[in-house]
Amino acid sequence: MQFAEIPGHDNLKQRLLHSVHENRIPHAQLFAGPEGSAALPLAIAFAQFVACENRSENDSCGHCGSCVKFRKLAHPDLHFSVPVNWEKPTTELHTQPFLELWRAELLKDPYLGIDQWVDAIDIGNKQPFISNYEANEIIKRLTFKAFESEYKFMLIWLPEKMRVEGANRILKTLEEPPEKTILFLISQHPEELLTTIISRTQLFKVPAYTASEAATILHQRSGLPLDRCLMASEVAEGNLAQARWMLENSDEADQQLELFRNWMLFCYGFQVGDLLRITDQFAKEGREWQKGFFAYALYMIRQTLLMNHQPQLNRLTEGERTFLTKFSRFFHPGNYAVISNHINEASAHIERNGHAKIVFFDTSLLISDVFRKEKSRVSITRL
Repeated sequence: MQFAEIPGHDNLKQRLLHSVHENRIPHAQLFAGPEGSAALPLAIAFAQFVACENRSENDSCGHCGSCVKFRKLAHPDLHFSVPVNWEKPTTELHTQPFLELWRAELLKDPYLGIDQWVDAIDIGNKQPFISNYEANEIIKRLTFKAFESEYKFMLIWLPEKMRVEGANRILKTLEEPPEKTILFLISQHPEELLTTIISRTQLFKVPAYTASEAATILHQRSGLPLDRCLMASEVAEGNLAQARWMLENSDEADQQLELFRNWMLFCYGFQVGDLLRITDQFAKEGREWQKGFFAYALYMIRQTLLMNHQPQLNRLTEGERTFLTKFSRFFHPGNYAVISNHINEASAHIERNGHAKIVFFDTSLLISDVFRKEKSRVSITRL
């Protein structure tokens, strides 16, 4: 992958290029960006630039033997470590058996998210992680000499998924790696990393794309109409992985609208039996669908504020507009933030493999309580 293939982030690209031109490449780099950001593509593009046999001032050539191998993610000096799991005992769990599948998924979508990867390795509700055994494998692989490039490259995707013991094992390697070795840590939740890990790396913050930027990327990659890409990107708040999933599963949009409509009505009426019923419906879906639904719920709540104050900015289907026209009066800046925080926390719990039924029902009760207090306040005001 070349820098030119990654839209935006010009300042960050210049920082990376400058480190090569000044011969001051950090040996351990932390690319921190939310899911669906360009953190992983940028790390790969930088490694390709360093290894390129005929690079220009601003990018790799894209044609030399090294670039051709990088484009296939098959360069012998490019190593990956990713969170995985399997049915067998995990005492010897490591990345190697999953590399072919990892390359295929990454080539298909360089902005892939953890749920897409979990679906690919087919581990159901199991949590992927980087094992202590894999930490030893990382250290061992880096002791070998480079085959073709001047440098060896180790990309650790989601290092926050590494067990504490394994993270401690690689500390010395991060601080003093073998000669001509560059380690890339690509993290979506750097706050979950050990402080000793962070202190040994050069931090590069990669912000999420705006909805407009994400829509342009999706439009170019998929060929789908720009307005559809923009709506998906707005729902996903610039998360390319989630927006792509929404576009691929657009036939489920009516299902999500129906669930959201019932959810809000049942929360408002505190209809516990109905909330239990739709909790079962929510729990039957996969984790990516569940996160997508929470993203959709946040989008719909944002649209209620626009409907109340700036209706010309609304991007709604006819069904969504019909429902929100009736229900938007129950949302206002005073309760929007509280309800949004509850849904954001629920989405985070789902991402960390929280029990779907408990997460959804608990969130329903919290939102019901917000509406209950709102109705009580209105009743008192009328008195």
